[in-house]
Amino acid sequence: MNWFSYQQTKLSEKQAELVEKLLLSILNGFDRVTKSKHLDQSDLTPHEVILKEGLLSVRKYFPLSDEEILIGGEKIPVHSEEHRIPVVLVPPLLAPPFLFDIFPQRSLVRYLLAKGFRVYLIDFGSPDKDHSHLSFVDYILDWMPLSLKKIAEDSGESDVSLFGYCMGGLFSLMYTALSSTNHVKNLITVASPIDMHQMGAAGRVFSLAYKPAHRVAKVLNFDLRKLDPQLLHLPGKLGTIGFHLTNPLGVLNSYWDLLLNLWDRDYVTAHQSMGRWINNLLDYPGATIQEIIVQMGLNNTLARKGEIHIGNQNAKLQNIKSSLLSFAGRGDKIVPIRSARKILAVVASEDKQFFTIHGGHVGVMVGGKVPQELWPISSSWLAQRSR
Repeated sequence: MNWFSYQQTKLSEKQAELVEKLLLSILNGFDRVTKSKHLDQSDLTPHEVILKEGLLSVRKYFPLSDEEILIGGEKIPVHSEEHRIPVVLVPPLLAPPFLFDIFPQRSLVRYLLAKGFRVYLIDFGSPDKDHSHLSFVDYILDWMPLSLKKIAEDSGESDVSLFGYCMGGLFSLMYTALSSTNHVKNLITVASPIDMHQMGAAGRVFSLAYKPAHRVAKVLNFDLRKLDPQLLHLPGKLGTIGFHLTNPLGVLNSYWDLLLNLWDRDYVTAHQSMGRWINNLLDYPGATIQEIIVQMGLNNTLARKGEIHIGNQNAKLQNIKSSLLSFAGRGDKIVPIRSARKILAVVASEDKQFFTIHGGHVGVMVGGKVPQELWPISSSWLAQRSR
């Protein structure tokens, strides 16, 4: 074959490949528009609901039957021996809880199961405006104890490890600070804000408004916490819009990458699964928003005093003696490193570590680097403390 014939053959192969990708892109694009539910692979790990009470439910995930699973492009062997202490996943209120099981190759649930952990999930449900009264009292004084009691009964172990993302991490901290027993042996928090005055533009607003707001409230005899919670209730659609506005370029890049990879069925299903939760955020109860604005935002009590009032109790983070592992994303604009790192100063744990890893506020939990960073660090750390 001469050089000219060889070049023609190569050109024909490239043309054939481009035609194939074009056809696949058309088919995948059509399915994405007309059969989007079929492309969604989120929330597939088998489980049973061991507690259901109103909005609250608790899941128990079944052990894996495979000898190995594919996570992040790598095969992970499934451990047959189980660690003694179960792991309880605590989601933030705004995001659907299946973010821990976003799709099979990007599933923290499956990863932990493969590493020999018993895995449970607390699901706070999908509130609407009728649930605007839900506050820290409901979540931390009522629902967390109820959930963990059921998990202890099911697992046969009183000790637990809590793994919380964003507000889920704060709920875990607050619960542990108030717990009358020392059954929370290990705590993992990911992108959980402690110093709210260090949270970018929002933090600067809270910091500048702190003293004027107190003066105005005193003069007018006004207390934000006495407002009707329905007035502050945040619909999920507004939360989704606000979340996207924190990184509009990232949203555009995401869809541009989808267009370039539309021929790749695996990429399309992964994008669709990720989009299911990031584009469908949940309502945020108004009473909880009131407490976040007043106590955590304006007063910044977690950072200044290391405590927060919940009902008639005072959650002091200095009461926490559990082993602590905390993470922050290097690109997180919502909970910057300096906001999350404050946790080291306010808990009394002797065994505590803080890591910065790749990703923004979403990427730090479900991004492409988590199977190489967040998950192995967490599972190795937990394994040493779960005997």
